[in-house]
Amino acid sequence: MRHPRKSTAVLAVSLALIPGLLAGLPGTASAVPVTGEDVLYTLDADFDQGVLQDVNHDAPNNNQLQLDKESAFFPFVNVAASARGTMVRIDVNTGQIVGEWLSAPDGRGRNPSRTTVDKLGNTWLSNRDEAQGGQGSVTRVGITLGGTRVDAAGTPDANGAYLQGPFGYNTCVDRDGDGRYATSRGLGDIRPWTNAGGADDGGGVTTAADECLITYRRVAGTNTRTVAVDSNNDLWTGGSNTRHEKISGVDGAPVTPPFSLGCGGYGGLVDQAGTLWSARFGANLLRYEPGTATGACLDTSHGDYGLGMDPRTGEIWHTKVAGNQVVKLAPDGTVLGTFPHGSENAQGVAVDGDGNVWVAHALFGATTVGHLRTDGTYVGNVTLPGGVGPTGVAVDTNGKVWVTNISTNNAMRIDPALGGVGGGGFTIGAVDLTVDLGAGAGPYNYSDMTGSVLGEITAPVGTWSVVQDGGVAGQTWGTVTWNTEAQGSVPPGTSITVEARTADTEAGLTGPFTPVSNGVEFARTGRYIEVRATLTASPSGASPVLSDLRIKTSERTGVFSCQATALNLAGIIAARANPPDVPCADDYENVANVNLSAGILAVRAEALTARTDQTPDDLLANPPAAGDSAVSSARVERTRISSLLVTIEVGVIRSDASATCAPGPGGLTPQFAGSSQIASLRINGVSVAVGSAPLTIPLVIGSLRLNSTTTTATSVTQQALVLDTLLTDVVLGEAKANVEALPGEVGGTPCRV
Repeated sequence: MRHPRKSTAVLAVSLALIPGLLAGLPGTASAVPVTGEDVLYTLDADFDQGVLQDVNHDAPNNNQLQLDKESAFFPFVNVAASARGTMVRIDVNTGQIVGEWLSAPDGRGRNPSRTTVDKLGNTWLSNRDEAQGGQGSVTRVGITLGGTRVDAAGTPDANGAYLQGPFGYNTCVDRDGDGRYATSRGLGDIRPWTNAGGADDGGGVTTAADECLITYRRVAGTNTRTVAVDSNNDLWTGGSNTRHEKISGVDGAPVTPPFSLGCGGYGGLVDQAGTLWSARFGANLLRYEPGTATGACLDTSHGDYGLGMDPRTGEIWHTKVAGNQVVKLAPDGTVLGTFPHGSENAQGVAVDGDGNVWVAHALFGATTVGHLRTDGTYVGNVTLPGGVGPTGVAVDTNGKVWVTNISTNNAMRIDPALGGVGGGGFTIGAVDLTVDLGAGAGPYNYSDMTGSVLGEITAPVGTWSVVQDGGVAGQTWGTVTWNTEAQGSVPPGTSITVEARTADTEAGLTGPFTPVSNGVEFARTGRYIEVRATLTASPSGASPVLSDLRIKTSERTGVFSCQATALNLAGIIAARANPPDVPCADDYENVANVNLSAGILAVRAEALTARTDQTPDDLLANPPAAGDSAVSSARVERTRISSLLVTIEVGVIRSDASATCAPGPGGLTPQFAGSSQIASLRINGVSVAVGSAPLTIPLVIGSLRLNSTTTTATSVTQQALVLDTLLTDVVLGEAKANVEALPGEVGGTPCRV
């Protein structure tokens, strides 16, 4: 490997979240496609040609990728506008509302109250008004970053109803295949979800006009509240009947059978060890370990309402709705302490990475958010100017805190660095931004609105992605190979997953990624390939290391060979194209005239030409296609062959041979063709009609074979004239075309990969 030696040191814990986003997100950058059919990425500069999300090649661990020590998750807060039956997505940096989506089809129960963000940036929300048929429901809203607003014709329009790529990132689904994504522009732009004929009653988004509504699933928990994403990116749900189940993060299909221990179904989360915590209903707090399918109901001394998690320790924080108490729990459920938070009532709770606990002081007329430290020190209350009824709190990717106010239909951002000094000498925090959610929003939302819990604790993940340009449409990609250098490592409990997708345009790289195996041939076609490597830490925080990654087009399993010879007299050659024969190459040879003799024969010929041609010229740069071929041709204007007993005079001869890739059983196969033409022939002054048909003429000195074609499974040889004598042979107009298997490719051809 022609690269500097790399350090084998590994960063410790990485708290990360998911795929390459747009420039402006922490740790990311926009990248242009890398040109090439075979590109190795192993040095810092190589990796910088792609997009790094929560991974780095920082010194002393240069020329390799490992997970960041700090996380950077999606820059949105996703608010359940419960009373309006929608979900609103807010850019945490600007306060702009980027979209609003219905939480369920028409005719179905809505009233969403919880949201959570999965590893791909999608938002799951639950519908607490759905219980028909003994089932609740959850909905997933996709995410787009970048793109251009266009009208129905694809013409740029800032107020257009559609988004069109290329995107920095996109998980929405182009259901009608028009190349554009119909989706909300912002607050109040709520696209219909007609549910015509009850088509989506049992699940599905077939009647949703908004193509960022990607999943609607009926679930076992009625009046669903609990939504919590685990490290596999699957979703745990629960409801008022205390029934819980896990559904797939891919398509929403059930992963586990429903179960009930008689508790839980309110707010929920999944902790670092994969344990499900679900609050309040029945016998209060559910603590359930999926690995052993065992759990317990914990009484109200453990808390009874909102759930949060310390991103550093994994400890659980659980509010009590009354009594000015929030409880800190060990991951095994042991109560570690009960602390005041500055108000009689509480609902949502969130813990940031700097040791601060934030408590929403509830919908009973409160106007503050409580602030304490994870050691229990009460810091003070953050006043919410113009905000009444704080129900939910969450920490955004910048470390700021968002609170939703149900009574005043707004959301507020709190900067922990602002405000006066409170208990323990810490700043209390102050509101620095207010976002109006519109009349009738009623944001009862309390949950992981930003994805901070998943990003920092449940699924420490980072990605590196790159787009490579293969140069031609329909390019066939063959292998992705990684960690061929000693520095690459995957410690126990960690993983590196590599996925790919292809398209003939960069904008077309919007379909799902599919996994690829290390160094194993696959056959995906398209000019562009996008490869994404996902690094996942172990529960203890160990990071895998990606030392190198190579993306190659698929090599054909064989090559063409070709050769054309105008005249061959006992090995004396005149006018031969592509003398090496293998591989075929474009070549041309011209000889004005020759006078040759060998043995009993003398040959005089004029205007000898030979030509070979391969299409395409570069087999490596182009995938197999119908019409790929090797063609050879030879031509002689006039020839006189003489001996003591026989004189042969030949007019214009031409000989052609070809091997061509053509559709056949199982794909493209080589087809062979040969033909030749003799304009005139005189033997000892007597004319002989020949043309293009094969003919053998016995002579006193030997035999004369005309227009002979020899075809095998891998070749064709066309000879216009062969004079075979006991001592000397002469061949006029020979054209050959073959296919040759590459070493190790039994039966290989240039028509297959």
